[in-house]
Formats: sequence, structure tokens, C-alpha cells
Amino acid sequence: MTWKPTNTNDVELVVSIVERDESGTRTGKRKIADTAAVVVEEFSIDSEEDMEALSGIGNAEARGISQGDVEHSFSFNIQGEDAELFKDLASDDGRANELEIIVRLEDYRDKLIGAKAGTRSLSGSSGDSTEYEAAGIFTKRDTGDA
Repeated sequence: MTWKPTNTNDVELVVSIVERDESGTRTGKRKIADTAAVVVEEFSIDSEEDMEALSGIGNAEARGISQGDVEHSFSFNIQGEDAELFKDLASDDGRANELEIIVRLEDYRDKLIGAKAGTRSLSGSSGDSTEYEAAGIFTKRDTGDA
């Protein structure tokens, strides 16, 4: 396999709101951010699985590994004044909207399913761009074909 370094400027990040009908069935999605239109300063996607070595009296080394819950999290910072995007991360009652986030690199794609941005922050400093930070969790990760 050939090593292909990917510059972060080549990464595409697309954030969409998942639309559902009254019964909870997914009916589509509406794109609210695309790095072609917004400036994403940084992002991270993390998955962590709780694991514990199984050993006991008379076992100097582990006899196995207990696998627990898998937790997925994400965060990204957007620069500039894109108030629509920031507003769309939550519904009118202030609760986080369900999101679908797609990250594309040269030969890699990652789709975050069931994402909710529980942390939404707006900040700014004199002379700098305003920044929106979104961070949260998601329920499933699909790393299908690029």
C-alpha cells in the first residue's frame, strides 16, 4: 500500500441535519455545513472501547479481555460568521438536533451516524474571527469506501 500523506486542507467535512417524520422514520437530511463554504479550523473524531484484562488468583497473565461499551465523540471549530449553521445545531427548544457528519480524505471516508452536538460554544477575541465550537457524541461509525 502506498503512503499518501493528506494535508488537512484537503479534508472535506459535511454536516447535515437528519430529518424524521412523526413516527421517527428517517425521511432525509438537510446539509447545513460544507467545508467548501465554511472554514473549519480543527476537528477530531474519537472512538474508545472500555476493555479490561481478565485474570485472577493463580493467573500471572491475563486469560482474556472483557470488552465493554464503545463510545464515539467528535468536535470541530468553525471560523467566521455562519449564524445559520450554529443555530441549526440545536432545535428551537435548545435541544441538540440529530446530525450526520461525513469526513472525506483522499482514500478514506468516515460517516458519523446519530450525532448530537451537546456542547455548542461561540467565542471571539478582538481582531480575530469569531469561532463556533461543536462537540458531542454519535452512536455509529461507517467507514465505507471513499
